[in-house]
Amino acid sequence: MIGRIMSHEWRLLLREKLLFITIPIYAVLIMYGVYNGSAWRDFLTANTTAASAMADTNFSNLQAALARIESGAPFGPYEDPRNPGRFARTMAYENAAKLPSPTAGIAIGQSDVYPSYLRVQWRALFNTSNTDEIENPTNLAVGRFDLSFVLIYLYPLLIIALSYNILSSERENGTQALLLSQPVSINQFVAGKILSRGIIIVGIAVGMSLLGMILSNPDILSGGGFARMVMWGLVIAVYGVFWFGLAVLVNAFANKSSTNALILMSGWLLLVLIVPAALNLISKSAYPLPSRIELVQAMRRGDALAQKEAAAAPTELSDPDSAELASRVGEEATLTSINNFNKRILPIELRGEAVAAPTFEKFQSQLAAQQALAERLKYLSPAILSHDAMSEIAGNSTASFADFRKQVAAYHKSWREYFYDRVMSDKMLTMEEIKGVPRFKYTPEADDTVMGRVFGSLVSLVVFSSVVLALGFAFLRRYPVAGR
Repeated sequence: MIGRIMSHEWRLLLREKLLFITIPIYAVLIMYGVYNGSAWRDFLTANTTAASAMADTNFSNLQAALARIESGAPFGPYEDPRNPGRFARTMAYENAAKLPSPTAGIAIGQSDVYPSYLRVQWRALFNTSNTDEIENPTNLAVGRFDLSFVLIYLYPLLIIALSYNILSSERENGTQALLLSQPVSINQFVAGKILSRGIIIVGIAVGMSLLGMILSNPDILSGGGFARMVMWGLVIAVYGVFWFGLAVLVNAFANKSSTNALILMSGWLLLVLIVPAALNLISKSAYPLPSRIELVQAMRRGDALAQKEAAAAPTELSDPDSAELASRVGEEATLTSINNFNKRILPIELRGEAVAAPTFEKFQSQLAAQQALAERLKYLSPAILSHDAMSEIAGNSTASFADFRKQVAAYHKSWREYFYDRVMSDKMLTMEEIKGVPRFKYTPEADDTVMGRVFGSLVSLVVFSSVVLALGFAFLRRYPVAGR
């Protein structure tokens, strides 16, 4: 019986002008979202590839400079890459880049908020502005039109447009009593109408999204990409089921079509716009971040302390080896002076960083608390759950970038450890040691870890959808068949 109802509904839908207006617009928006997301993924790929190439070129140039020095070519003391202090502090650098995943075009997520790479040298990470990034996403305009935007914000609107009057229109047209006089229950009748619309709308959303992403990037199905795309399709489908369920629930109260539309649009405003904005405000109010000015001032206090201690420290000519230094002339004396400066300044800089570190740690702690609270509150809105799942699948979630920063911090520590003992023991770098300088290699989170988080959001979406559908069909049992 439900199949006959669906067949009847499809014939009716084909006669509605609304369908032929909204569906093409809907399809164009999906493909435009795919295009924008793919263009952003290509930008991130080019950005991070160029950043890594810059660091590779710099290391190659330093090795070439050392080869010239070893061959007897003249050089200045500030051009010598063998000096470990100058090498670690100013001459060499690593661009620690977060390479975008093949699915990065699905949802831009946090990738337009956080930089795609960080420059690593000796100085503390919190004292690194990264202003030399080729194009820092932090400085880009906030917000982008991508596939996740179409599906989170616009997809529910189409569902509302085609389902707000699934029962009220029959009553208002005087055909409801006649239709329900047939051997069919009202639940079957509504299920048939919802399924006929859902197959079209959800099918287009899932099918065109997957087709567009595969055509724009065939590698998207490689590795764990296939599982991610399956989860992507499930998230889209379940999110659509929620909005259809909400339409059933609203129609079950036998209101006018205009009232149903108003209620559903109010629900869309509440769940898609108001609740996410309110939760963001709550998390920021509960755990306010320290002022950026406070962090800058702490960094300046640390720099001032380092400069004060450096000024009070003995100069090269008052060191015990001052007689030996004074006997040296020209570049050799300058080179010895540079070595002594680095041996003296590195411990002082570390003490200066310790002054600023508590403020930075407080900043990080409050930020982590904000994100943890937002993670707990996301279960209040299916829109937040869907966006979070899509960002996870794309590899552009908050958790993904937190893992990236953790890897960069570990790499920065290894960079310092590699050079510190060499500076303090006054050892010059060899060609083999320069070639052995640790390099950063980003390791994406394991698929099991990412899919675990996505699965949690998906299960919550299923619960949302199931509850709304169950309530809707439960209230339909009391529906006044003859109208009001």
